[in-house]
Amino acid sequence: MLRNYLATAFGNLSRNWLYCLITIAGLAAGFASAIVIGLYVRDEFSFEHFIPAYRDVYRLETDLILPGQKPQRSDSSLGDTAADLALDFKDVLKVARLAPLMQSLGRGEARTNDFIAWTDPDFFQVLALPVLAGDPAAALRDPNGLVLTRSMARKYFGEDAPLGKTLLVSSARDLPIAPAEAALLSASHPMRVEAVLKDLPSETHLQPFGIFGSGRAPWSILAFDDRHPSRFSLSVDTYVRLAPGASPEPIRAGLKAFTAHHWSQPQTLRLRLEPLAGLHFAEGARAADAGIAGVGLLVIAIAAINFVTLMTARATRRAVEVGVRKVVGARRRDLVLQFVGEALIQVLVAMIIGMAIAELALPAVNAFLQRTIAFDYLHDPALAGAILSAALLTGVLAGIYPAMVLSGFRPAVALKGGVGHSRGSARVREILVVIQFAILTGLVIVTATVWRQTSFALQNALRLKADQVVMILSSCDPAFKQELTSLPGVRRVACVSGNALGWSFSKIFARDPRRGQLTFDSAPVDVGFFEMHGLKPLAGRFFAKDKGEDMVLDGPGAGSESQPTVVVNESGLRLLGLGPRDAVGRSVEWSRWSSVSSDGAFPPFRSSRIVGVVKDFTLGSIRTPIDPTLYYVDPRPTQTIFAELDGARLPETLGEIDRLWRSTGHQRLIDRQFEGVQMQSLYRDIVVQETVIAACAGLAILIACLGLFALAAFITERRTKEIGVRKAMGASSTDVVRLLLWQFAKPVLWANLLAWPAAFWVASHWLQGFAYRVSLPPWLFVMASAAAVAVALVTVGVQAWRAAQAKPATALRYE
Repeated sequence: MLRNYLATAFGNLSRNWLYCLITIAGLAAGFASAIVIGLYVRDEFSFEHFIPAYRDVYRLETDLILPGQKPQRSDSSLGDTAADLALDFKDVLKVARLAPLMQSLGRGEARTNDFIAWTDPDFFQVLALPVLAGDPAAALRDPNGLVLTRSMARKYFGEDAPLGKTLLVSSARDLPIAPAEAALLSASHPMRVEAVLKDLPSETHLQPFGIFGSGRAPWSILAFDDRHPSRFSLSVDTYVRLAPGASPEPIRAGLKAFTAHHWSQPQTLRLRLEPLAGLHFAEGARAADAGIAGVGLLVIAIAAINFVTLMTARATRRAVEVGVRKVVGARRRDLVLQFVGEALIQVLVAMIIGMAIAELALPAVNAFLQRTIAFDYLHDPALAGAILSAALLTGVLAGIYPAMVLSGFRPAVALKGGVGHSRGSARVREILVVIQFAILTGLVIVTATVWRQTSFALQNALRLKADQVVMILSSCDPAFKQELTSLPGVRRVACVSGNALGWSFSKIFARDPRRGQLTFDSAPVDVGFFEMHGLKPLAGRFFAKDKGEDMVLDGPGAGSESQPTVVVNESGLRLLGLGPRDAVGRSVEWSRWSSVSSDGAFPPFRSSRIVGVVKDFTLGSIRTPIDPTLYYVDPRPTQTIFAELDGARLPETLGEIDRLWRSTGHQRLIDRQFEGVQMQSLYRDIVVQETVIAACAGLAILIACLGLFALAAFITERRTKEIGVRKAMGASSTDVVRLLLWQFAKPVLWANLLAWPAAFWVASHWLQGFAYRVSLPPWLFVMASAAAVAVALVTVGVQAWRAAQAKPATALRYE
C-alpha cells in the first residue's frame, strides 16, 4: 500500500514537474528565510545564557530625576553604591563594578588603543565567564593583574595562554583629573597577564571587552574613587549576584529607602535592578525582534498559500484518478492520506533545499550582523526538532484543504469530467490570493517606513552637515589644534564636549523668575563648531573670537568665577517659554556645576546673556528627545576635536593629521573616525531591521510572482474554450487580456482593505520607539498598493496575452 502511494505521488510530481518545481522553489525560499530569521531571533533571546546562573545576576541602573525634565535613564550607577548595597540587603551575595576606559597598550615601541574593563576583584564571581587558563579571580586581586580573552592574547602575544607576560599600559586620552595624578597615570605601567578567558560569544553585552584589569590598579581612581567624579557622575556598571533562589522583588522594594539613606538628595535619583538576560534589549527591541519573527512566518505563509492555490487549481486534472480510485474501493481517508503525503513530500524536499540555502547564506549574514550564529542542527536536538516540526506542520496545514477538495469528488461526476467548476475551491483560491497580496502590500508599506525612518535618522534628523568631518577623540590641545588648522586639506577645526553631541549628559541648574528652578544640559563648545556643521542661528548670532564676552573661559586668565554668554537651543526656548527673537539679549541665571555639596546645597547661580538661538540637533540617538541645552565656549572640558576636510586629498590629509599628532608630542595612537561612520554604528540596529524586512519583502514578492504565474497558467488553460468562444463572437485580444487581468486585479485591490489598517498599526507602533520620526502619509499606502497591482498584472500579463493570441479554431477544439 505504501509503495503504491509513493509510486502514485512521484508519478504525479513528474507529470507536473514545472508546477511542482515552482511550488518547491517558493517553499524552499520561504523556509530558508524563516530558518535564518529564526536563528537570529533565537540568538537575540539567548544573550547571557552561557553564563552559569545568569538568572541570579542583575545590573543596578539609575534614573536621574531633575526639575523640568523627564527622567534620564542610565545603564550605570554611582561609583560608591556597590559596597553599600552588599551591606544593606541580605540576599545580595556578591557585588562587582566595571568601568571601561580607553588605554594605550603595547610591548616596547608598538602601541595600540584598546578598552580595558577595570573591575572589582569579585567580578568573575558575579559573572563566571569561561576560563581557558589561569585563575581570573586571583588575577584581579593583584593590582597589576590582567585577564585577557584568547583573541586578545593572540593579538598582543601571538599565543593562547601568555601567562606571566607583561603589557605596558598608559593613558589613551587626556585625563580630566589633577595634573600630578594625570602625569602618574600617563606614564607606562607594566601589567602582568595572569589568566586567559575563552573568547566571549557574540550574544553578550560584554563582547566588546577583551581585557579586564584589576580595580586595585591606579587607574581605578578615574571610576571608583568618588573624590574625582561629581556625585551626578554615572559612569560605573554595577553587577549584583543574588543568593540562589532569592527573589529580586524585596530588593527592588527597598531601593527607595536605600537611596534616601545613602544620598543627600534622594528625590533626584531612582535606582532600578535589571536582569542580566534583559540588558541586550533596548526600548522597543523585543517588539522589533517579535516583528522580524512575524515577517519570517508571513513569508512561509505566502509560500504555503501558493501551494494551496496551485493544488486546488490542478484538482480538475486529477478528477478521473480520484473517480477510478473510489470505484475500486478507496475510502476518502485513504485519498486524504495520499494527497497529504504528496504535500509532505514536496514540503520536506523544500525544507532540505531551504536548509542548504540557509547554511550557505549564514556566513554572509553573520558578517553583516557581526554575530557568530551557528546552524548546528546535527548537535542541537531542539533546533532539529523545531525544523522537522515546522516542515510537518506546514505540510499538513498546507495539504489538508487540497486533500479534502480532491478526495471529495463524487465518482460518477468525476468520471464524466464535470468537476472543473467548483465554486467553493475557486472562492477559497480568491480568498487566499487576497490574503497573500494583503501580506505583500503590508510588507511593502512597513519596509518603506523603516527605510524612510533610517534615512531620516542618518541624514535629516541630525540636522547637521557631517560630510568629510573627522572626529579625533582628544581634549583640546592648543598646540595640536593650531597646527591642525594650518594643514592644507583642513578647512576648519573646533573642539566640543560629548554633552553638546548628545553622547553624554551633564546637568546644570537654572533659575527663572516665572518658572522657578529649571534643568539644562551643559554643553561646552568651540568657536566655529556650529558653522562647521552647516547650522545657522534662528535668532541672534553664534560665538566669535572677537567677542570678549564669549571667550571669558578661553585663555590663561579664565577663572571659575566668570560666566560666559550662551546660545540656547529650541528645547531650551520652550522650557523658558520664549520665542527666538524674545530670547536674544535676555539673561539666564545658571550654575556651571552639577555637583551638590554634602549638605545638599547647590553651587552659586550667576547670570549669562543669551546671544543666539540654534535649532535642536544631536549626534546621539533620535530615540530620546533632545534636552534643553545651554552652549558656551570653554575648551577645557571638551573631549573631541572636529576637523572639516576639503575632500580633495582625503588620504593624504589623514596621513598628515596622523604625522602631526605624533610630532606634537602625543605618545599614544590617534583615535579618529569620520562622523558618518559613527552615525552608522549608532543606528546599526534599525539598519539591520531595514535590511531583514526589505529582503523578506523582496522574497515575498518573488514567491507571490511564482505562484501567481503558475495559477494564471492554469486558469487561462481552463478558460481556453471560453476565450475561443469570445473571440469567435468578435472579442479582440485586448478585450480578452483586459478580462483576464481584471480577474486577478480584483483580489489584489480587495487585499488593501486588510493590508492598510494592519500595516498602519504595525508601522506606527514601531515608530513610537523614536522621539523624532517620519509620518505615515497616504501616498505611501497608495504607492504600495499600486506596486502590488503592478506586480500582479505584469506577472499575469504574459499568460493573458498568450491566451488572447490563440486562434479561435484551436481554442474551440481544446479539451
